[in-house]
Amino acid sequence: MKFNNTEKAILAHFSPGFGGTEIPDWIFKYLENGLGGITLFSSNCPSLDVTRELILKIRAISPNIIISLDEEGGDVTRLFVPEGSPFPTPALLGRCNDLELTESSFKELGKILKSIGVDLNLAPVADVATQSDNPIVAVRSFGNDADLVSKHVVSAVKGLRSAGIASCIKHFPGHGGVLEDSHHDLPQLNGGMDELINTHLKPFISAIGDGVEAIMMGHILLAAIDSISPASCSSLITRSLLRKSLGFEGLVVTDALDMGALGGTKKIHASALRAISAGADLLCFSGLYDQSSFVDHSLVAIREAIEKEEIERQALEDNAEKIWRWRPPVATDLSPVSLPEVSKFKSGVNYQGNLSLSTDQISLIELSADPTIAAGFVGWGLRRPFIRAGIKVKLESSDIDLSTHNQGCLVVAFRDAFRDNKILVALDRINRSRPDAIFVDMGWPTWSFNPKNIIRTFGSSALASEIAVAFLTESPISSKR
Repeated sequence: MKFNNTEKAILAHFSPGFGGTEIPDWIFKYLENGLGGITLFSSNCPSLDVTRELILKIRAISPNIIISLDEEGGDVTRLFVPEGSPFPTPALLGRCNDLELTESSFKELGKILKSIGVDLNLAPVADVATQSDNPIVAVRSFGNDADLVSKHVVSAVKGLRSAGIASCIKHFPGHGGVLEDSHHDLPQLNGGMDELINTHLKPFISAIGDGVEAIMMGHILLAAIDSISPASCSSLITRSLLRKSLGFEGLVVTDALDMGALGGTKKIHASALRAISAGADLLCFSGLYDQSSFVDHSLVAIREAIEKEEIERQALEDNAEKIWRWRPPVATDLSPVSLPEVSKFKSGVNYQGNLSLSTDQISLIELSADPTIAAGFVGWGLRRPFIRAGIKVKLESSDIDLSTHNQGCLVVAFRDAFRDNKILVALDRINRSRPDAIFVDMGWPTWSFNPKNIIRTFGSSALASEIAVAFLTESPISSKR
């Protein structure tokens, strides 16, 4: 199929996804005609070797295509789904508050991304988590203090850059001050500009000052600037605020255009047109559903807008040249990957009570709210690290009869109970029956549940599990932090 220059320029602005580990037939014609990017997801990444081979196949067709994925560290991972990520969550890094640790963690993560051929990491999250019950940001944020988040975002960007990976910080203008999840609904970030510059916009401003390579536009209304169009579809926010006022010169990337905040899959062609009209460089699609039709319909919608002179043809074609010329930073650290050490993150854990295991055999209960769409289903839990530590584990159901199970050590791991009342009820029942139990909160902390013995790891990655087990098995701990 032949594409003219204008159609190729439109394709330069698209970054769709697809399922599986082989390039689907429908995408070849786009790869051969200027497709700007590919966004990878967990189904593309069953192992590092398989992902590397897939990327090599893509590059054999389109050498300069931008390969991106979400590898935030911690709970949101595409590369380490079966067992969870060996890297910390931003929330844990924020609590450790060691900028060198944050930089080194993202540098080592970046080395892995570089080794498989990724260009652009859709991370770190630059949202300031000012809403404690935010359902979607949670442990993905470095914290609720704008100054702290700003410093750690810059350190994370530096770490990735030293490994040769570009960062795409998100979700501009800030998703941490709302209660809605933009996968489902359209959030509105309120407040005057002076207030926002000192809170939710501050980490983005700091990263722009450090030369961050890309910024993801969130599907969020910024009422102080544009009360009609979300940031991802607003020229006032993309061109006037981000480009002109804040001086950002890198790639502007959209969040997935098939999300509920923009009306979902039925409106994706209209959303693509709105986003490119607003000044976006890369239009991302989620990798779900019929991606071929999304690309086709979006291409037609934008082409027709150009023909009607609603979009300037020359400006679009010039921008396509910029996207085709884009390259990630050159790596400055070529040393081998060194995975994070558990001991370096213990200072970020919150704990209280008697956390000493009384025996080398335990009963373990694990409870989790349904994962968010951003994280998806990723391996988590304490069974495997306990076994590696020489502890015999008997998995129990949450509805275990505690009247007969009143002896031996009971450990209860849970995630995001604040989002699931059934889990809160189960935790309360277990705590009343077994106040000697040790609880391990492995999600965004549920502070309302405060038993006598508890560890809060600020995430459920494989590293978080190892940290929790290290607390319970190394030396007796009986204190509060």
